[in-house]
Amino acid sequence: MSWQSNSVIQQVRRITRRFGINSLVARILLGKGYEARYDRDLSSLIRSGDIVWDIGANQGMYTTVFSQAVGRTGHVYAFEPSEKNYTYLSDATKTCTNVTLCPFGLADRDGEAWFAQGEDNLGATSRISEKRDDTNRIEIRSGDALIKAGAFRPPNVVKVDVEGFETEVLRGLSESLRNTETRAVGVEVHFGILEERGQSNAAKQIEKMLCESGFQLKWSDPSHLVATRAT
Repeated sequence: MSWQSNSVIQQVRRITRRFGINSLVARILLGKGYEARYDRDLSSLIRSGDIVWDIGANQGMYTTVFSQAVGRTGHVYAFEPSEKNYTYLSDATKTCTNVTLCPFGLADRDGEAWFAQGEDNLGATSRISEKRDDTNRIEIRSGDALIKAGAFRPPNVVKVDVEGFETEVLRGLSESLRNTETRAVGVEVHFGILEERGQSNAAKQIEKMLCESGFQLKWSDPSHLVATRAT
């Protein structure tokens, strides 16, 4: 579908990942500060009064930006299953009256999963994992099921940053993605983690899922995809 999901390009990614030069290559090809393009692309699509789902809210960097963008008539649901990250998220949003914090992860089913806390300072590499000595059990929910239960309002804009669990999250929102009120979806695609999980074709699956739901696709950079409702 796109060069980002092309099998040859993915092989190049594997090589640059092996040598630890992914970020360097991206800066050379795209220029310094290339990741800020995704921030601008996604934030520009949010309107006053919107409902935004921040899936993988981490410590609240995007959540607070979204809170300001949607204003008093909008609302942000911030999903973060990491207990440590959630503490920082709660502190960052304590003055945001239009934010609901959700201490669980999203997936394609309701149930439980094992979760590994990231070792980096920001906890940004925290992710759902196999059961290990350093993992904790967390709750996971299907986004569509939450909406059907009447507990959550359907999203206008969705941000997904879930460290290799992208396909499960989007499958759990399949009905919402087909809802024309959902105008935009931003996804960080973690190619390396997805490959480790046996999902080497995940980028193509994500593109296919979004296209079939009525979205046009734009890659802001090699790892960030922004999908907007086709008109």
